[in-house]
Amino acid sequence: MTFELYEWSVVDLSPAGSGRMWIAVAALGVLAVLVWCTMEPSKYRSLTWIILGYFAFRVILQRYRSR
Repeated sequence: MTFELYEWSVVDLSPAGSGRMWIAVAALGVLAVLVWCTMEPSKYRSLTWIILGYFAFRVILQRYRSR
């Protein structure tokens, strides 16, 4: 399945495409920024960043594993 915004931009949202990976990594990045802005520095903020980093690592690792 491809999604076309303009004639020059095509995002491949198939399971083997890289569009899904970039959307997932961008969403995790937005969540990391929200954690940084909203939580006070404590062990819970650090734990949240570790969990988000773990999921980002899994997304990227799965992309390279499927190549």
